[in-house]
Amino acid sequence: MKKIVTVLTAFILLLTFNHHSYAAKQQDSRIYSLIIDRFMNGNEDNNKHIHNEKDDTLPYGGDFNGIISKIDYIKKMGFNTIHISPVFEKDQKDYLGYHVKNYDKIDAVYGGEKQFKKMIQLAHDKHMKVIVDMPTVATNEFTATKDTKMNDFQSKYFKDVKIIDLNNAENQKKYKDAMTKFVDKYQVDGLSMYAMQDGIDAHKIFPDGIETIAILNEDLKVNGFDHIQKKSTTLKLANAFKTTDQEIPASFEKNELLSSDNFFMPRFTNYAANENMFPGTRIKQLMSYLMIQKLPISMTYGTEIAMNGDKTPDIHQLLDFRVEKEVIDYLEVTSGVYKKYNEMFNGKSEVIYNKKGNQLIYFDTDKVDFIYNINNRSKATNIKLDSKRIPKDKMLSGLLIGDRVHYKDDAFSLITNREEAELYAVVKNQGFNNGYLIAAGTIIVLFTAFIIGASRNRKKYLANQK
Repeated sequence: MKKIVTVLTAFILLLTFNHHSYAAKQQDSRIYSLIIDRFMNGNEDNNKHIHNEKDDTLPYGGDFNGIISKIDYIKKMGFNTIHISPVFEKDQKDYLGYHVKNYDKIDAVYGGEKQFKKMIQLAHDKHMKVIVDMPTVATNEFTATKDTKMNDFQSKYFKDVKIIDLNNAENQKKYKDAMTKFVDKYQVDGLSMYAMQDGIDAHKIFPDGIETIAILNEDLKVNGFDHIQKKSTTLKLANAFKTTDQEIPASFEKNELLSSDNFFMPRFTNYAANENMFPGTRIKQLMSYLMIQKLPISMTYGTEIAMNGDKTPDIHQLLDFRVEKEVIDYLEVTSGVYKKYNEMFNGKSEVIYNKKGNQLIYFDTDKVDFIYNINNRSKATNIKLDSKRIPKDKMLSGLLIGDRVHYKDDAFSLITNREEAELYAVVKNQGFNNGYLIAAGTIIVLFTAFIIGASRNRKKYLANQK
């Protein structure tokens, strides 16, 4: 009975909602960033030599097969790009993968070359990209730099390990040759790097024709990267959404990648927990906001289950797929709406209101305009927009919650509850149109038929019992 009512309700909503979704270009990268060893162990055979004995600083055995088994899980949450930790042969006690020993060989612990290729091919079959993070440890063929900039997490991890001098011309050539060979052989879509040296130029170390990302955990200057995750912006986003009533960033540089943490930072959940805030709500607010941006974004694995931690190895826990799926379901629904109305990412966008956690973004497109309203405040808000912004003959039709706003008392009143977000389409004022009447009549007829059918079946059942 509940399923029938749900289907009929969905049917009436589809008929009453008269504006259309439009085909548009693919959204910018929506990146799910994972540590191979800590994501999923899909094959026990390739890690029989691992003896963890409950030492969380040692590998757990995650591998490419584990990623393969969960690609649909990643895609359903709205991500079109998988960003993975280094894949090369490494120190066997290193679970992160940056203590690389050989830039020419895929680590057998992860499944080796065959499974790596299989994972990439499956991702491509599902129209997803694969970006691999590149280590910069100075193996024998490279000379080391004496000038690195690392945060505390990186310093404790790398200790006295030597880092390649990527401003040295000879090193640049050798590194670029290795990266070009890697990309050509495995057909990965992009390369990323935790930059730990000033002045690194992506054009001198990475091949052309791929997506390149620099991740900065210190204030560094780098060049030539398509996207940069900046330390200052990462902290602004984490602090804006760790609790309510905080100023939300209103603008970003055009080449930024937006995220609230990374492999070498405290977990976003930790920021929220320190404020005694409910992590699920904080994560939903954060990700709703990030996914509406016209820039690449990244979410670190485990954020969807509120993975916590402020130091290693706590920030790199094994992903538990059996936990409460509230955030996972929210990401699936929200990203689905954004993808369906992808037209908004092709037009111009402007922040038209921004005050202590309540922000409105106006998306101006050639077909349908949209307004995103995020209320990250501790109380309900009511923002009024006049007819200079929205014509009187229009209405706002909510796509996430379903709110419908009409022009009344000389304004459109956008009312949202605390810690809530809504995306409106600005459409022609429909009122109670023919579609609504047809849908209403249809649901009544179908429901009546269901009741009659159920009644007849019950009578037959009782007759057969006599």
